[in-house]
Amino acid sequence: MSRYIQQSVCRTFNAYRRQCFSVYSFALKEMTHPIKPSAQTLRHLQFTQRIPFQEGLDIQENLVRANLDIKDIQSKIERKLIQLDEEYKGTVKINDNEKKILDKVMAMKPNPIILTFEFEPTYTGGKRIKKSMTSSQITAYENFVPERQKDNPRAKFIQVERGGQVTFHGPGQIVIYIILDLKTFQSFPAKCLVSCIEQATIKTLKNTKMGNNTNKTLDLDALTTKETGVWVENGEKKIASIGIHVRRSITSHGVAINVNTDLSYMNNFEMCGLKNTPTTSIMEQRSDAAVDVQSIAISFVKEMTKLLGIKTLERMQIDDINTLRANQ
Repeated sequence: MSRYIQQSVCRTFNAYRRQCFSVYSFALKEMTHPIKPSAQTLRHLQFTQRIPFQEGLDIQENLVRANLDIKDIQSKIERKLIQLDEEYKGTVKINDNEKKILDKVMAMKPNPIILTFEFEPTYTGGKRIKKSMTSSQITAYENFVPERQKDNPRAKFIQVERGGQVTFHGPGQIVIYIILDLKTFQSFPAKCLVSCIEQATIKTLKNTKMGNNTNKTLDLDALTTKETGVWVENGEKKIASIGIHVRRSITSHGVAINVNTDLSYMNNFEMCGLKNTPTTSIMEQRSDAAVDVQSIAISFVKEMTKLLGIKTLERMQIDDINTLRANQ
């Protein structure tokens, strides 16, 4: 059992622990707070180079699978202990060493992790359009040539398991995946996570500095509407798309914020099932701002950490994804 745990979980995280994380502490106003020790530290893995969407998706899935593997093992132990208790009518005993091992396994939970990426051009389909997407629609997405970023590689269409319909990920956009166990936080169902993501995005658009040499902030008045996502210009233009997936309380996917995206990728198609809904970006709204996807990534994760009631944030910047793979 210990070998299985190490292969499915520890191998995934040991590469990160060997690196030097930047550590931050917070005193904050929160929407929830950790109720398990493992949730008291959040790890931000910041990928600083543009990568194919599928590679980011695979990294996310490996980390989600590690969380689910631990939950499977813990569930099997609980069922076995109940079975033994019923069979032997409460007379079965385990020795101190066995109890220590079981206690360690039952207490084992990975830290919450936020992954931030900038992807090559990709259209992704959510579960709501999984059965209705046609080959001609996919061809239209994959043959589209943007107005400004004409040298980009052609977009790909990939079906994913998040909620929602079609959305776009690509250069100039920060994509943020949030992997945590909802049950390790106080009164925190999936709908509260969505609200937390929305508020972290709104705070990011309000509080992020315009540049390194000024204390002025973006000061964008972003808001939520009846539609999922975050909007500006009194709800007329969408600036961030949100979609999450939950498996046995383990979350994945998250939010995509348009920083300096070529908006023609989105405004020439129906995104998220919303007709005649223009998409905007930070740079369209604040053309004098000196922000990029990485500064927005850092700002968002800090805001999310505060709202989750987590006191410690560890950040690791990953410049070379191949080095990460080699260490896993």
